[in-house]
Parts: sequence; C-alpha cells; structure tokens
Amino acid sequence: MRIAVSIVILASLVSACGGSQLPPEQRAEREAKLAQTDAALSEAKTVTVNGKTFRVAHVTERDQALVDLVGPSTPYFAADIEAASRTATGCAGTFDPGILAFLGGDIATTDLAALRTKVSGRFAGWSVSLEC
Repeated sequence: MRIAVSIVILASLVSACGGSQLPPEQRAEREAKLAQTDAALSEAKTVTVNGKTFRVAHVTERDQALVDLVGPSTPYFAADIEAASRTATGCAGTFDPGILAFLGGDIATTDLAALRTKVSGRFAGWSVSLEC
C-alpha cells in the first residue's frame, strides 16, 4: 500500500513538473503578441489625468491600450485608466477587468493601486479596449 501511494505521489510530481507545453502555433502567437506589446511600450506616451501621471502604450494590432500609473502610488480607478487611454490615443476606451470581473463588487470603485501591488511578474499595464 505504501509503495502504491508513493508511486502515485511521484507520478503526480513528475507530471506537474513537466507542465503543459504550448503547441508551436500557440507559442508563435504568444511570442508575436509579446513583441507587439514590447514595441508599444517602447513608444508609450505619458499623460496626466486628474493630477495623476500614466504611461499609455497603444497596441494598434489589437485595438488595445496598456495603462499604468507612473510615480508614487496613489488611488486610481477604471475611469482614470479610460481617461488616460482616451487622452493618449484619441480613441474611446473601455477598461477590461479581466479576472477582476470575477472578484465581485463594483470594479468602477475598486482602487487599482491597491490591486497593482498584488501583481507579481511582468505587468505591462491595465488593458483598455479601444474604438477609434
């Protein structure tokens, strides 16, 4: 019995370490999107909205803006992100809450500065869908 349990645990660990590999097409698509994001970030504009400074990167291939607060952390909200994207791109923008939509509560009144501190790893900015 102990051997069977040990084998199951070992098999679980080995399969978890291997993880799922993306097929070549998906890997290429992911790399292309990362390149688009990096190119947009290299040409990002800095705008000020309601006394707060934001960096706005316009990813034209995806009709998307990536918006992040610049400087000291201060409370900011979805409306600030949308206004910054509109100021920088001239396009109407709608905040994409992504997984935040599942957290419950009113995303419009959620302090994004507090959430931003919880993000680890690469963060290009909050996503805004654009209509130009």
